[in-house]
Order: sequence, then C-alpha cells, then structure tokens
Amino acid sequence: KGKRHMSADYPAAEEHFVPRSFMFNDNGHVAVVIHKTGGDATPQAVYNTFLGSGNPGKSSHYAIGTDGSIWQFVPEALGAGANGITDNTTDPFWFPYVSQYGNLNTCTLSIEHCDASPQNDTALTPAQKHASFALVAHLCSRYDIPADHIKPHNSICATDCPGTYPMQELITFIQGCYTMVPTNWHDDGTALTAPNGIKVVLGFRSHVLNYPA
Repeated sequence: KGKRHMSADYPAAEEHFVPRSFMFNDNGHVAVVIHKTGGDATPQAVYNTFLGSGNPGKSSHYAIGTDGSIWQFVPEALGAGANGITDNTTDPFWFPYVSQYGNLNTCTLSIEHCDASPQNDTALTPAQKHASFALVAHLCSRYDIPADHIKPHNSICATDCPGTYPMQELITFIQGCYTMVPTNWHDDGTALTAPNGIKVVLGFRSHVLNYPA
C-alpha cells in the first residue's frame, strides 16, 4: 500500500494513480457510473487487477473498500477505462453522449465498490455505503451532475455490475441533497417543465434544478 498524498482530488481519498497509459485525455463530467468489482475484495486488489490486466486504459477513478476506505486511481480531469463498450442493451440515455464523445470513458466519473463475490451480490457494508454516498454527492456538487445522471454500469452494456448496489437509494439521497424543483415547475426525472409549458432537458435542466432562481 502506497503512502497517502495530498494531491488526490477528493479529501477523503488516498492517491494511488495508475500509469498515464491507463487514462484517457480529458473528461466531460456528464455522469457518474457506479460499478462493483466482481471479486476484488480490497482497493489494493482492484489496483493490482488494473496493473495486471495488460490493457492500457483499464481503470476507474475511485474504488471504495468494505471498510469505507477510498483509493483514487485516475485524476477527475481525465477519463478512466471502466465502462466497456456500448452494445444492443445500452440505455438510450447514453445515445447523445456516445454521439458527442464517442467513448463514454471520456465523459464520466467511475466508482468501483469492492465485492468479493464474482456475482456482485454482496450488500455494501455501512461504512462502504456511507463513503460511497458522500463521494457521489461531492462529485455531483462539484461538477453540477444531476441525480438522474448517476447510472449503473449495466446501463452501458450487458453486465451484472453493479449487482446489489442500492442505486435508487443513492439517487433519492442525491435528489434530496442537491436538487430543488422551482415553484410551479414540474420534473419527471428527464424533462423539467416550466410554468409556461416549455420543457428543458440535459444540462439546462441540471442548472435549473441546482441553481433555482
């Protein structure tokens, strides 16, 4: 285990950056993608898996251990290679971003959650859940990412990741902390409707929810 450094982006994280070849240039910060490790029980094991993969570009921004420890592998300013490739199961949510960025690894922040089970079917520990929710809240606040832009890995491609992660509980938590629908507006989770009937989506919707007049 390496020493803790002050240059990690998140104050509670330890910096364990993978080689630069395991990262992508730039990051559009449009969404947070939730992952589980499918067998790696500790952040150290996750780090070892990345380095042992022989696949430059294989990485995530963060991993959260069952004890609540957080390791950072890739700077938030750059892309991490955790998302895989879109397929015929991809959620239409991603289509505009695939068109804009091509590679979803260059516009998302990815968080791995350690799960010793290959099936990703172990529940988060209380410490792990607390650390996860706090980290996601921090990222959403820092990059103006709305709650409906927090997505499970299996929304991108066919996978059992993130398994038993409590996605809806996380989204509800983020909605309660960081969004507020203005008076006389209506939000259905995708489109925000103004009192005059005009609908706003994507970045403008996020701006209105996070910075209501």
